[in-house]
Amino acid sequence: MKGKDFLSGQNILKRIFFLLIPFGILLFLAFLQIVNLMIFQSEKFITQADSNRILKEKVFPPRGLIYDTNDQIIVNNFIRQDLVLTPNFIDNHSEYLSFISELLDVEKNVLENIFYEKLSEIKPFQSFTLLRNLNDEQLAKFKLNSNKLPGTEIIPSFSRNILFGESIGSTIGYLGFASKQNILNNPKLRNFNDQQIGLTGIENEFDEELRGIPGYRFSEKDVNGNVLEVLDTEPSMKGKNIKLSIDIELQESLYREFEGRKGALIAIEPDTGLIRAMISSPSYDPNYFNNLNFEEIKLILNNENSPLFNRAISGQYPPASTLKPFIGLVALEENIISWKDKILDEGEFFVEGDDRPYRGWKEGGHGEVDMEKAIAESSDVYFYNIAFDLTITSISPFLEKFGFGKSSELFINENNGILPNKKWKLGQQGEFWFKGDTINMAIGQGFILATPLQIALAYCALINGGELLTPRIVESIGGENTKSSSKKIVLKDKKNLDYIQDALIAVVESNTGTANNIYDSELRIAGKTGTAQVKSILDDKKYQEIRENILLRDHALFVGYGPIENPNLVVVAIVENGESGSLVAAPIVKKAIDFFQKNE
Repeated sequence: MKGKDFLSGQNILKRIFFLLIPFGILLFLAFLQIVNLMIFQSEKFITQADSNRILKEKVFPPRGLIYDTNDQIIVNNFIRQDLVLTPNFIDNHSEYLSFISELLDVEKNVLENIFYEKLSEIKPFQSFTLLRNLNDEQLAKFKLNSNKLPGTEIIPSFSRNILFGESIGSTIGYLGFASKQNILNNPKLRNFNDQQIGLTGIENEFDEELRGIPGYRFSEKDVNGNVLEVLDTEPSMKGKNIKLSIDIELQESLYREFEGRKGALIAIEPDTGLIRAMISSPSYDPNYFNNLNFEEIKLILNNENSPLFNRAISGQYPPASTLKPFIGLVALEENIISWKDKILDEGEFFVEGDDRPYRGWKEGGHGEVDMEKAIAESSDVYFYNIAFDLTITSISPFLEKFGFGKSSELFINENNGILPNKKWKLGQQGEFWFKGDTINMAIGQGFILATPLQIALAYCALINGGELLTPRIVESIGGENTKSSSKKIVLKDKKNLDYIQDALIAVVESNTGTANNIYDSELRIAGKTGTAQVKSILDDKKYQEIRENILLRDHALFVGYGPIENPNLVVVAIVENGESGSLVAAPIVKKAIDFFQKNE
C-alpha cells in the first residue's frame, strides 16, 4: 500500500510539473521582455517618455515697428499661419512629404529641400517650420486632415510688412534666414535659426534691437505629437521700435521724380546730420523677400538695372563740377590765388610740352573770371589753371578732411569712394602721377569717385562752419534718442567759407549762373551743378556719336541747400545719364527743399 501511494504521489507531481511548464515559459518570456525594456531599450523609452511628457519649443516675438520722423508707421507686422512639424513623430518621411505636397499643392522637391536641410541641423524632438504663410484654402485642408499628420501643427507667427514698398525699400532692406557664416560671426543667431533676421538696410543694421528675445513654451504631447497640455511658458520680449529721421511723405514725393530713371538722392540737415530722404532708383519691394515670393524675387535678382544696389550710399560717381568749390577753397587756403584774382578763360588750357588742349565745356570760354564767377558759371579753364599750381599732395589730404575717400559708416555696405593720390595710382594703375591727373581732378573727373552721401556731407561742412557730421538715419531706438556727433575741420581762414558760399548763391541767382533756371525769389537756395562724363571725349563729333548710346551719356548732378538765410536742408541729386545737372537734377533738388519748408 505504501509503495502504491508513493507511485501515485510521483504521478501527481509530474502532472503538476507538466501543467506548470507553459506558465514557466510565459514567465520566462515576460522576464526577458522586462530585461529588454529596462536595460537594452531603456534609453529609447526614457527619451520617448520625456518627449511625451514635456517638449520645449521657442516662441518668437514680433519685430519692433519702424516709424518715420513724424511718427507714421513705415514697417509693421501681420500674423501669418505656419506649418510646423517635429520629425521624430513622423514614421515615414517620404510618405509624409508626398501627402503634404498633394494636400497643400506644393511641389514635393521644394518640401524635401527644406525638410532634409532642417533635419540635418536640429536636435532630437526639435521642431521647425516647413511652410510659411498658409492661405485659407491650405488651412482648411489641413484642419480636415490633421489626424493624418502626426507631429504637425499650425502655429501663428509674425511676418514683416513694409507699407511704402519701393520708395523706401533700399533703405529699409529685407529679411532672410541666417547663414552658417552669419551664425559663425554672431553665435546669438543660433536662437533664430528658424526665424528671419534682417539681411540688408535698416533691418540689418539694427537687427539685434528689432528682433527682440525669444521665449519658450513647455508642452505635454502624446506619442503622435498632439499637444495634451501647455504646462508653462517663458514670455518672449518684443523687439524695440525704431524711429527714423526719414520724412516718408518727402521720400515718396521724391521717389516719384526718379520714375523711369536711374539715380540717387540724399536730403540731410546740415546742423544735425539727420537724413530726411534717401532715394535709390530703381528700387524694389522688400515684401517679396520677407514673404518668400520666389517668382518676384527672381525678377528682382535678374533685373539688369540692379534695384538691390543702394546707389545713395554705395554708388560711386565722378563728382564733376560739384568738386570745384573744394578745389577753390584749398587754393585759397594755400594762397595759390585770391578771391578777386582773375584768369582769362578762352575755352582751352594748355600744359607746356603737351599739344593736347584741356577744353572747357563752353566753346570760346567765359572771358575774364574770378573765383565767384568761375564757380557760378562753372569755368573749367579757371580750375585747370589753379590746379596746375596746386599739387595732389595738397588736394587729397584737404578733400579727406571733408569726408571724401572714406565711409561715413552709416551702413555696413557703404562704399569709400576713391580719393586718389600718388601712392594710390602707383598701386592701382602701376603708373606715376602726372600733372594732367591733377588738372582732371580739379573739375571732379579722372580717378576721383564719391558717393552721393559723401558729397552731401562735404557740402554740409561748407555751410555749417566746417563741421564734418556723422550722418544719422535713426532718431530714436526704443524711445531713447540717438546722439549727434561731428569732427571739426581746421581751416587757416574761415572767411574763405563765406566766399565759397557767396559763389554757390551766384550759381542760382546770377543771370549767368548754371542753375539760374531754378531761381525763386520767395525761397532762395544755393548750390552747384555738375555734369559727370561717363566716357572721356576729345571732340564734339565724337561726343554726338557717344550720345547715341544712352548708357554712355553724362550723369547729371546738382547739390543744393536752403533757405539761404538759415539753411536747414542739403540735397544731392544724381540722375544717371541725365546729361544736364541744371535741367534734370536741379529741379528735383528745388522740389525737395520746397517740400521740406512747407512741412517744417
